[in-house]
Amino acid sequence: MTVIAMTNLKGGVGKSSTAAHFAYWLSIIKKKKILVVDADGQGSTSTWLEGLDLNVPCHRITDPDTLAEEIPRLEEEVEYLVVDNAGNLGEATRCTLLTAKIAVIPVTPSGLDLMSAATAVKMVRQIQKARSGLPKAGIFINRGMKNTRLLREAQELLSQLEGVTAFKQIIYQRQAIADAFLQKTTVWGMKGAQDGAEDYHKLFNEILRLAK
Repeated sequence: MTVIAMTNLKGGVGKSSTAAHFAYWLSIIKKKKILVVDADGQGSTSTWLEGLDLNVPCHRITDPDTLAEEIPRLEEEVEYLVVDNAGNLGEATRCTLLTAKIAVIPVTPSGLDLMSAATAVKMVRQIQKARSGLPKAGIFINRGMKNTRLLREAQELLSQLEGVTAFKQIIYQRQAIADAFLQKTTVWGMKGAQDGAEDYHKLFNEILRLAK
C-alpha cells in the first residue's frame, strides 16, 4: 500500500521509461503485487506495459478529481501503486503528490532540466509541510554520460537540494534503454543490456529503502 509517483515539471526526462521498468522490476523480479496509474495524457507508460503483456493492471486517469478519489481506493488492493505523472505540475500532479508516500524525480544533466527539477522539488517541499513530511522525495540523474563535467556538476547540485534525497545510482545513457519501448520489452529482455539492468536494479532498491 505504498504510492510511488514519478514527477517532474517537464517531459522527456525519463518518467515513463522509469515507471515502466520499475513496474516490470517490482512485478517480475521482486514478485510484488502492483498496480500502475498512468496520469500522463500521452499514455506512454500504459502503451509500454501493454506491449510487455504483464499481468499488471494499468489505469489511465488524468482528471484531478478522479485521481484524488481513485488512488486511495486502488492502493488498498496492492503492495505498490506506481504513478506516472504528466510532464507538468498541474492539479493532477498535485493530487497524486497529496496521496503518494514517495515522489521520484528523474532529471537529465542539462541546465534547463536541472532548473525544472528544482521547481518540482520546491512544490514537493510545499506539500511535505502540509503532510508532515510526506511524500518522501528522491531525485536521480537519468541519461547521464560517464566521466563528464556536466554529470559531476549535476551531482553536486542535486546533493545541495533540501527536502529530497539524491539517489546515488545514475541511469547512464544506453542504447538498450532507448530501444526498449519500440521493441516492446525492457532492458531485462534485451541481449547485452546487463549493465543497464544492474543500474535500474540499484536505483530501484534505493527507492524501496526510501519507502521504508
